[in-house]
Amino acid sequence: MPMSSAGQYARYRAPEEDRQVLSVPPWQAVGDLVVANQSHRASHSTQVQGLSLHELSKAARKEILALALAYTQTYSDPKLPVADSPLIMTGHQPDLVHPGVWLKDFAAGRIASRVQGTAVSLVIDSDLCRSRSIRVPTGNLTQPRVESVAYDKSSQPVPLEETSIADSTTWNSFGSRTAKAISPFITSPLIAEWWPQYACSQASENLGLSIAQARHRLEMSWGNQSLNLPQSQICQTNSFRQFAVHLLANAETFRSAYNSTLSEYRAAHRLRNHAQPTPNLSKAEGLYETPFWIWSTDNPQRRGLFVQKKSKEILLTDKATFSKVLPLATNSEAMPAIEQLAEWESQGIKIRTRALATTMYARLVLADLFIHGIGGAKYDQVTDAICERFFGFAPAAYLTLSATLRLPIAHPASSLSEKQRLQQKLRQFAYHPENELAKLTLDNKKQATVDKILAQKRFWVQTLKTPSNASERHQGIVSANLAMQPWLAARRSELEKDLVTASQRLRANLVLESREYPFCLFPHEHLRKFFLDF
Repeated sequence: MPMSSAGQYARYRAPEEDRQVLSVPPWQAVGDLVVANQSHRASHSTQVQGLSLHELSKAARKEILALALAYTQTYSDPKLPVADSPLIMTGHQPDLVHPGVWLKDFAAGRIASRVQGTAVSLVIDSDLCRSRSIRVPTGNLTQPRVESVAYDKSSQPVPLEETSIADSTTWNSFGSRTAKAISPFITSPLIAEWWPQYACSQASENLGLSIAQARHRLEMSWGNQSLNLPQSQICQTNSFRQFAVHLLANAETFRSAYNSTLSEYRAAHRLRNHAQPTPNLSKAEGLYETPFWIWSTDNPQRRGLFVQKKSKEILLTDKATFSKVLPLATNSEAMPAIEQLAEWESQGIKIRTRALATTMYARLVLADLFIHGIGGAKYDQVTDAICERFFGFAPAAYLTLSATLRLPIAHPASSLSEKQRLQQKLRQFAYHPENELAKLTLDNKKQATVDKILAQKRFWVQTLKTPSNASERHQGIVSANLAMQPWLAARRSELEKDLVTASQRLRANLVLESREYPFCLFPHEHLRKFFLDF
């Protein structure tokens, strides 16, 4: 369900402690969740453009298992999928992710083994390739810094499906350059051996798939059994086109469910930015925006896909260079439209799901269990509510999984609370110096001087504040506080030095202790042990 018992969307927080894992529901309950999810899908007789959800799911699962096996066999020797068994899925962009994200792949393999099923990880290649570099800590323990190390030359962002490796020299030298950058802290990072062995001997010329395949090959060498499949291949199956045709045929109703759910989510989270968690689907001049991207091989710039219903057909357009008609009426036979979509694909026209539609299809049609990270879990609560409004029920429950694994860099501990304690102590020196003076042992002459100052402050503190004396009273208290400072100068100087040290250490440790560094920066055995122990 998208809402908690308190009437609010659930909130997830990344684990704070090193090696700590977040699992919602608890890991021990995952087996029961798979069984419950199988019953959940079987209990609904929803029609998807004339085909029952059960029939669509059966055909779709058969298609993607065959595709995933064929794709994975192009670069590895995977275990054969188990027919008619639980399907455990997860997915992510083909990036150099941090270990907490990569954990999902290992979890999928572990769950599939437990329930005698098959794990499939989707390579989300419809997203834009916005960056071709990673952040690497370097420098020294007292003044570390983050350096950007590129694995390819930058170019105009296009979908990962269309992104090739632009500069082989940058690509091939990435492992050695990254290892050198992190060498002050990690002497034998995984990147030094993994990149030349796996990424530089990739079976694909596509940048994203090269990274995903290299990562998957390492997983399998550690004993994790799963299949990989690019999202783009799913979008080229007849089962997916059946689903897409249903959304296109009912674009107005879907838009209403989509936008009302987003408004509800923003209100619950007090979000003023209407781009969060994702923009509304628009409507203008009879055109309804859909949850799909469209582009072509010749012009790989993503644009929104819009539709306009006519009597026995639907106009599809990107409001720029694409405008074609799909033979389709609401609730009519979908095959002519499916065949037309396939024909457009053969001509280089790509129709791909946006984020929420990607997991909507995976969870409604394909997976017996889908594993999300924190970001995906947060946004897929929106997907649940959209499905309830549009299909009449929410998809089966998902598993939310993440972890924190920090680079094994020995360094002095620090905490924000220590800095705050020192700041509060110095504030006490400024505004209540009498408390610190009471701890000092002074000779009689000095004590007599201090007592006069203390008496002056007590007088003004005990004087009732009025509009006429407010300024004089304030100046009297300030003067007394300033007069006490010479006796505290040495101790205050020590605290100020401690505060500088604590602040520097805190800034340094924010760099050293980040949970966001890519998995390839970790020592091989440190990383492998973490995943296998899980």
